[in-house]
Amino acid sequence: MSLNKPLCISLLAFLVAGCSTVGPLFKGGKGRKTAPSAQVAETPAVPVGQESCTPQADDLLSLPDVDPDGVRVVEQPCIEVRKNRPTILFGETESAHIRIPGRYNDPFPSSGELVVRLEEMKDEFCYPYDGKLISPFGRRGRSMHTGVDIKAVPNDTIRAAFPGVVRLSKYYSGYGNAIVVRHYNGIETVYAHQSKNLVRVNDVVEAGQPIGLAGRTGRATTEHLHFELRVAGEPVNPTMLIDTEKRDLCVDNTLYCYNRGGRIRVATRPLAVGESPVSTSTAYAAAAPASSVPATKPSVAAESPSAFQYHYVQKGETLSHIAKRYSTTVAKLCSLNGLNTKSILQIKQRLRVK
Repeated sequence: MSLNKPLCISLLAFLVAGCSTVGPLFKGGKGRKTAPSAQVAETPAVPVGQESCTPQADDLLSLPDVDPDGVRVVEQPCIEVRKNRPTILFGETESAHIRIPGRYNDPFPSSGELVVRLEEMKDEFCYPYDGKLISPFGRRGRSMHTGVDIKAVPNDTIRAAFPGVVRLSKYYSGYGNAIVVRHYNGIETVYAHQSKNLVRVNDVVEAGQPIGLAGRTGRATTEHLHFELRVAGEPVNPTMLIDTEKRDLCVDNTLYCYNRGGRIRVATRPLAVGESPVSTSTAYAAAAPASSVPATKPSVAAESPSAFQYHYVQKGETLSHIAKRYSTTVAKLCSLNGLNTKSILQIKQRLRVK
């Protein structure tokens, strides 16, 4: 026993010292585990011609690229999310229709005048789709085209023009798959005919964020984006907002929006009381480019009454018939008589035509 005691002590010491080796052997390991050495994460190289999408300001976050379908890779530009946005939450009433009751969609202050300076929005704007304009805002025969159409590649990415909150996202009659985004200044943009919507009601979106895939759902004969601008539900000529040739924001424009007794007017210059813009915001007359808005408007009092010409409405006549008869436009008739194209004409009603 005296000879075995030192041997047992030596064997015990050997087993204690070799625990880190014995463990892996019994667990099927191939050798001793060593403490991992400290590693420095390498920053992946940025390809030539591409810039980093890392926000510089402390109050900005970066949105990751997301492919909602898992079908196609969406090339997403740098998108910055600004904190401290106003909270907007829509219910069933607000998300039911593109045009909703005024009490649910009133961006105007108590003065009834809203001024939107586009130059201040240039840092948070993205052209919704980089395609060719194929149909402008304005009349199409007897109907009204309330937006602009931009030709698109099937299933290409449609992006939000400005930051905001999705108010409507669903299949909506002739619009097909439609999306309405309420922006933080109260105006709204509409995107229609998508093959698929990528956002839902109450989703917060940033300028440039993918919201849909281009398609031809609804009443459409080709893949395109139907894009609208609306103020208090009334469609406004989008070319007041975007330059469809340069595919950029009209930063030199300021939108002067008025709510006068429930009648919405928008122009790129201040309007006098009772004055209607040449490029009407109500979308009820033929649109004219913003640059065609005259600097001043002749005073009615300065015109000679003898130069006026009137027409008395006959049974079955419309504004279009009357405009054609007197070689004028529906827009001019509406302006001279305080009407819009939805006004109901009465037999023997006197209309000023010149």
